[in-house]
Amino acid sequence: MRIAGILLLAVVFVFGCTASPDKRTPTHKRPRGTLFPESQKLPPASPAKTPTTQPAVRKPKGPPRYTRPAVRPAPALRAPQTFRLPAVIHHKDQSILVRVPSGTYWVPSRNVSPFVVGQNTRLERKTVHEFFIDRAEITVAQYQQFDPEYDETRYTGGDACPQCPAMAVNGFEAQRYCQWAGKRLPTENEWEAAARGNSEHTYPWGDSPLEGFGNIQGKRDGYLAAAPPGSFPKGASPFGALDMIGNVWEWVSTPVVLSSPAESPGKLEGNSLYLVKGGSWRSPPEMATISYRNLVDPQIANPTFGFRCAKSAGAETDSQIINPLQD
Repeated sequence: MRIAGILLLAVVFVFGCTASPDKRTPTHKRPRGTLFPESQKLPPASPAKTPTTQPAVRKPKGPPRYTRPAVRPAPALRAPQTFRLPAVIHHKDQSILVRVPSGTYWVPSRNVSPFVVGQNTRLERKTVHEFFIDRAEITVAQYQQFDPEYDETRYTGGDACPQCPAMAVNGFEAQRYCQWAGKRLPTENEWEAAARGNSEHTYPWGDSPLEGFGNIQGKRDGYLAAAPPGSFPKGASPFGALDMIGNVWEWVSTPVVLSSPAESPGKLEGNSLYLVKGGSWRSPPEMATISYRNLVDPQIANPTFGFRCAKSAGAETDSQIINPLQD
């Protein structure tokens, strides 16, 4: 019995040393307690990885879009607003004259018989020598220096208008004014060369009548009657002459020799008829052209008749040359 008890105790002792109620492995040891858990030495943290930028998600392509090319409107026919050709100031009447250089221009044919009143289609290249021509029509204020008794209120409805063109001036009076001022009336060839330049155009600006380029029939241009010269700068000629079309008819010095009295309106004979050019505020577009010829008695003082003067290039007395002339 004593031996059996000893063996039993030995077995119990051996079993108690080998078997442990805590079955955690040695790698999971409980850390010792501390009052400052944040002071524990923890393994260094691995460096934070920079988040990579996600590639942009491409939107599915839609159908290709086609844009219509820009359509540029046709440029408006306009005369230049700055003129750099030499010009002169005429001291006698303070008018500005523009220069028309020597050259060949499209002007009326020398053969004018039988003479046809109206649109002249017979033009030819002819040499025109250098000359100067008034940039604008002679005004009331200028004409009253020559004739102080001239009264424009008879043609303006009673209103004084010193800047209006001198109206109802007949051909002989126009000649006398130009002589008084040291100038002369232009010839028909000079007048057309100054209005047309080197082109064959119907108007100073082109071949079509354009609203706002001249004072012609109707009030759509802003004037029911005569306008102050220079009111339509867009209609200037290539040399800078203003109002060559519309406002008032303008006398030229070229006489018309008729082949027979039957050709003469009013049965006037010989070279007693003269031309007025350019149309007036009462003229339709087909009459207010460069080549239109209005054959009239030079003694007629029609309210729609006015004038401008010219002077030969060699006659520079009483004038001051200016260059350039800017509008």
